[in-house]
Amino acid sequence: MDGQEFEGLAASSRSFRRYDGSLVEEDALRSLVAAARLAPSGNNKQVLRFRLVASAPACATTFSHLGWAALLKDWDGPTAGERPGGYVVICLPKKLATNPIRLMDTGIAAQTIALAARARGLGCCMLRNFDAALAADLALPDDLTPVLVLAVGVPVEHVVLEDVGASGEHGLAYWRETDGSHHVPKLSVGELLV
Repeated sequence: MDGQEFEGLAASSRSFRRYDGSLVEEDALRSLVAAARLAPSGNNKQVLRFRLVASAPACATTFSHLGWAALLKDWDGPTAGERPGGYVVICLPKKLATNPIRLMDTGIAAQTIALAARARGLGCCMLRNFDAALAADLALPDDLTPVLVLAVGVPVEHVVLEDVGASGEHGLAYWRETDGSHHVPKLSVGELLV
């Protein structure tokens, strides 16, 4: 893969919030964790743990604990038939759940999973908005807590990256058009460099 191909993969690895509703096989989710285990880890401690959610009942239960797209005030999340077909829940030991290094590890692992998913024709949405009952429904060991949920599925929505200058009225807030396309404003490289 050359640099341009990688940029294409990164550009296509968006937060997808609507899927075709098909289940994602547990082996496919396991392959995403296999990619994440290769990612850097602060001090090589490798403290992240992953819970896979692949059955229809478990997916429905997990979905019930999630909040979706805070900027879309009139949208409660994907409807039946548009929901993710699986989840990868990234967990940390409770005593490390707010540790900055371990939260960086979480982000690195999550982005690695999202890129690996996209390379396999899947899409992800990283969700930090979930209720406290999620851990119990996932039957996590007592010493672990969820810190990030990655919804995984075959995406059906069209995500458009917008130059901030072209987005005008929206600033950096993402929005939906009536055709269902999801628009995500991005700053230019020049605006990012200091």
